Amino acid sequence: MRLITKSIIFILIISLLSVSFCFTASALVIYEGDFGFEVNTSTHEAALVAYTGDGGAVVIPNDFQGYPVTVIDHNAFSGNESITEVVFAETNTTIEEYAFMKCTSLETVVIPESVVTIGDRAFADCTSLQTVTMLSDIVSMPTNMFSGCTALCELTLSESIVDFGYGCFNGCSALTDLDFVSRGVMLDSFAFNGTGAESVVLSDALLAIPNYAFTNCPRLTYVTIPESVVLIQPYAFDWNSVTIRCIPDSYAHIFAEENGVPYELLEAYLLGDADGDGEVTIIDATYIQRWLVRLSLPSALDESGADTNGDGVVKITDVTYLQRWLVGIEIPYPVNSLIYKY
Repeated sequence: MRLITKSIIFILIISLLSVSFCFTASALVIYEGDFGFEVNTSTHEAALVAYTGDGGAVVIPNDFQGYPVTVIDHNAFSGNESITEVVFAETNTTIEEYAFMKCTSLETVVIPESVVTIGDRAFADCTSLQTVTMLSDIVSMPTNMFSGCTALCELTLSESIVDFGYGCFNGCSALTDLDFVSRGVMLDSFAFNGTGAESVVLSDALLAIPNYAFTNCPRLTYVTIPESVVLIQPYAFDWNSVTIRCIPDSYAHIFAEENGVPYELLEAYLLGDADGDGEVTIIDATYIQRWLVRLSLPSALDESGADTNGDGVVKITDVTYLQRWLVGIEIPYPVNSLIYKY
C-alpha cells in the first residue's frame, strides 16, 4: 500500500512539472488596442504577433507597457486584406518571415533605418503594393521578399544592398527601373524573373549570372555585361529577345559568339586623352584649359577622355588631376587606361 501511495505521489509530481514546463515554454499573447504582443522579460523587449484592427494606415507602436517593440513576428499581418499602409516604429529592428505576406490591399511601405533583419517572403504576394522605400542598411535582399508584388513600380533601395537573393523581385511585372542592379555583387536565380525592365546594366563586381535571373521579362532588350563576369548560365535570359552589350574579348563576348546570341561591343576611350590622339601628354592638359576658356582648338575635345575624375563635367579639377598624374603623383583615377562606355 505504501509503495502504491509513493508511486501515485511520484506520478502527480511529474504531471505538475510537465504542466509547469508547458506553461513557461508557451508565450503569452497579450492584446492591447488593435495589436497582440508577446513580451520577452529576459531581453526586455516586445514582439508584435497579431493585428485585429479595421485596416487602413497602420501605425506600429514604439512600445508595449514599457517594453520597446522590436520585432514584427512571422505571419503577424499575413493574409490581411484591409491594411493599406504600414508605418514602422523607430524601435523596430526585425521583420520576420511572412510578416506581411498576402496583404492584398497594402499599397505603401517605408522600411526604416532601424530595421536590421528581414525574413524571407516578408512582403510576398502583396498584389496592390506600389511604393516601397527601404532606408534599412541590410546588405542582402531576402528570398522572395517582394515576389508576386505585381503592382510594384516605385522602388527606392539603400545603396548598402548588393546581394539580390532568390526570387526577391520575382513576378514584379510593373517594375521597370532596375538601375540599382548595377550595384549587385551577388545575384541569385529568379531574382528579377518576370520584371518589366527594358535594359539592364550589371555591376562590374559581378562574377556570375545564374539561371532564370532575368527570364520572362518580355520588354528586356539589352543587357550590359561587364568584364568581371566569368560565368553565364544557359537559362539566365530569354536569348531570343535579348542583345548582349559587352567588352571585346570578354567572357560575355565569347559566350555570345559561341551560343549565337546577338551582341554589341562597347566603345572605349582613353582616360586623360582629351585631344583624341591615343596618348596622354601635357598637350591634353593644355587642350582642356584652352577649351575651358573657349579658345579655338584644332579638333573637338573628347569630353569622355577629358573628364579625368569621371564626375560627368569637364572643369579645371580635371586639369589638376591630369597634371598631377603627369608628374608622377598618385591620384585615385585610372588615367591612361581604357574605359568602356556602359
